[in-house]
Amino acid sequence: MSLPVVVATDFSPSARVALGHAARIASARKCPLHVISVIDSDPVASMASSVPMSREEVDKQVIARGRMLLERELHDAGIPGAASEAHRHVSIGRPGRRLVEECERLGAGLLVVGYHGKTERVERGPGTVAQRCVRHAPCDVLLTRRDRPEAFKRVVVGVDFSSASVAVVARGAEMASASGADLVLLHAYSDPFESLGYMGLGLGVEQPIPLADYSRTLRGDLEGIADKLRQSSSAVARTEVLLDTHHGRAISDWCNANHADLTVVGTLGKPGLRYWLLGSTAEYVLKETHSAVLAVRQAE
Repeated sequence: MSLPVVVATDFSPSARVALGHAARIASARKCPLHVISVIDSDPVASMASSVPMSREEVDKQVIARGRMLLERELHDAGIPGAASEAHRHVSIGRPGRRLVEECERLGAGLLVVGYHGKTERVERGPGTVAQRCVRHAPCDVLLTRRDRPEAFKRVVVGVDFSSASVAVVARGAEMASASGADLVLLHAYSDPFESLGYMGLGLGVEQPIPLADYSRTLRGDLEGIADKLRQSSSAVARTEVLLDTHHGRAISDWCNANHADLTVVGTLGKPGLRYWLLGSTAEYVLKETHSAVLAVRQAE
C-alpha cells in the first residue's frame, strides 16, 4: 500500500475541491486518505477570553463542532467511499504548522490543500497556509484551484534533466495515468553560449554550436525520457522545448496558453535568500500559473 494521502479542509469551496482531488488520488494509489481540519488557535483564544468557560471547555466544544462539520463535509462531498474510508483529524493550532506536523506523524506521501482557504485573495500565488505547506511539508504538495474541480485532463511536467527530476517526471506520469490525462514533458532553456560568454572561455573553438543544433539535442534527450515512460508505464507523453531566459516564466506562460490542469515542478532549492527552499522556477510557477500545481519534494 502506498503512503497516505493527507488533505486539509477549512470547509470552504476551495477545500471541497481539494478533497475531491485527494479522494481520487487515494483511490488510484490504493492508499489511506486522511482528512485534517485545523481550527486556528487565535480566534479560539479570543472567544475563550470572553465567555464564562475554561479554555479546556471551550476547546472541547470547538473540536466537537469541528468534528460535526467534518462529518457533514464528507457526507456532502459526493465522492464514493470518501465518507466511509477517510480517517478524520480535528485539532486546534496554527493551520500551516499543524498540517506539516501531521504529515510528518502520518508519514504522508502527498498533502493536498487549496491555493486559498475561506478568504479568496485577489493577488496571485498561494495563500499563507499553502505557502508554508509547500516550503516545509516532508512530502509532495498538491495545490488545487477552486474553479477546477474535475479530474485533470492535461498534465505538464517541467523537466530540467537533473537526476532529481526523475521523481518529478514519475509523479507527473502517475497523475496523468490516474485520470487518463494528456501528458506533456516541457523543458525551457536559455542560450548557454550567450549566458556563459562562450567566446571568452578560451576553449579554442572559433564558433559556438548552432543554437538550432543545441535545441535538437535537448529535444532528443526529452524524447528519450518520454520513450522510457512508454516502456515502464501506460503514460504516453509528448514533448515541448522552449527557448526563454526565464525558465519559470516559460513554463507558466506555456501552461496558461495551453490550458494545463496540473503543472508539476520540483522544489529542489538553491543557495540564496528568497529561493533557498524552492528554487526560482518553482517560485514563479506557483505564483503565475492558472492551473493546480504539484510541488514534488526532491532530495539533493
